[in-house]
Amino acid sequence: MVFSSPIFLFYFLPVVLLLYYFVRGNIGLQNIVLFFSSLLFYFWGEKQYVVLVLFSIAVNYGFGYLISLSPNETRKAWILGIGIVTNLSLLLYYKYFDFLVAAFLQTHIKHSVHLPLGVSFFTFHGLTYIIDIYRKEAVAAKSPMNVGLYILFFPQLIAGPIVRYKDIDQQLNHREVNNAKRYEGIRRFIIGFAKKICIANTLGSVADAIYQLPNQDISPALAWLASLCYTLQIYFDFSGYSDMAIGLAKLFGFEFVENFNFPYAARSLQEFWRKWHISLSTFFRDYVYIPLGGNRKGPFRVYLNLMIVFFLTGLWHGASWNYILWGMLHGSFLLIERLGWGKLLERFPKWLGHAYTLFIVMIAWVLFRIEDLSKATDILKKLFFIDRTSREVFTPAYYLRTDVIFMLVIGIILSFPVKKLAINLLPVSTANPYKKLGMDGFYILLFLLSLSIMSAATYNPFIYFRF
Repeated sequence: MVFSSPIFLFYFLPVVLLLYYFVRGNIGLQNIVLFFSSLLFYFWGEKQYVVLVLFSIAVNYGFGYLISLSPNETRKAWILGIGIVTNLSLLLYYKYFDFLVAAFLQTHIKHSVHLPLGVSFFTFHGLTYIIDIYRKEAVAAKSPMNVGLYILFFPQLIAGPIVRYKDIDQQLNHREVNNAKRYEGIRRFIIGFAKKICIANTLGSVADAIYQLPNQDISPALAWLASLCYTLQIYFDFSGYSDMAIGLAKLFGFEFVENFNFPYAARSLQEFWRKWHISLSTFFRDYVYIPLGGNRKGPFRVYLNLMIVFFLTGLWHGASWNYILWGMLHGSFLLIERLGWGKLLERFPKWLGHAYTLFIVMIAWVLFRIEDLSKATDILKKLFFIDRTSREVFTPAYYLRTDVIFMLVIGIILSFPVKKLAINLLPVSTANPYKKLGMDGFYILLFLLSLSIMSAATYNPFIYFRF
């Protein structure tokens, strides 16, 4: 079940909201409603792994409880270590088994399990729960229901954002929903829905069509068009999902962290990673980079820690070499910026910093998008005009339909915080009732337009669902 599906929009969500508001004033009953609704949400899409999620909830609740009761730090550290190994073992088995066997034993042994939906996200939530308790940044939950809701809460279960337990533990016991929060939740959900349906799906269809062509049919111009379309697709797909998740959370009284802050407006790769998938980058910073020594152990350790983090960032996205290369490419340019290139960039005109960042990001997305490294290499050759051969069966004009051109323009504009044209153009509150009415009408029309496009299109799930 995805947020952009009719079953979610017109059946699941309305029923859950009705039940939730019916028991308003009783936070315990509201948590029960959300827990079992989230369990149904996961069961709908991944029946065979419901037991796995429940196991994750049970063991992490147990580890958190034992850590909070342990009388000395050594025992706490041992319990934490066992908890981390348990969580990572689930991830290694279900997500990386085939890849690790092929990489280290030079053989392919397929085991008969598929990747559980959202395993990367609910595993990381389990880790943050026990680590935050160990660090005394949060108190262990008294009720396993709270741990279950934290890990299983359906708005963030499948594709994030990665919510720290210390950021949400108080909200599990005390939260409220008022009209302003409901309005903002609906507004945010509609914006995310439109991002996904109108922009991401439209441009994604072009990128998919071009990348499916035989290499000899792809000209440099087509390669650049596909790269541009995918660059915009993945941003609006993932940021759209995050907007929908944040909006849904608000409808139930929760406040989630922001996950994107116009990353394509960055002037360096360092700035890009402060703006892109913020919950993941801060997770690796706080739970991997800093524990490894961060900036405290001298230049060599800083560079080594940086490359370890981006190796893991790439690996987290998928058990494939293309994701690892994507992560290492970003890590390499971040290292170069730390060595002095970053300071030099600050002296350049702003537009040059933007151009440099977007160029590297677009090139890296080719590795991210195309799992076949041979195919990815061929596309990169086209992008750099090393290989200009093409049968010219298709030209860019063939793919540039009116709707595609329109969404390209809209996508480029909305990728930047342009005043009066950015997503936050329309504030939630205003003293002018006519302006308020106009904004309401705008969001209703945007939702109806997105619904009409969705009904005419084929099923297209969120990109990050597979991670």
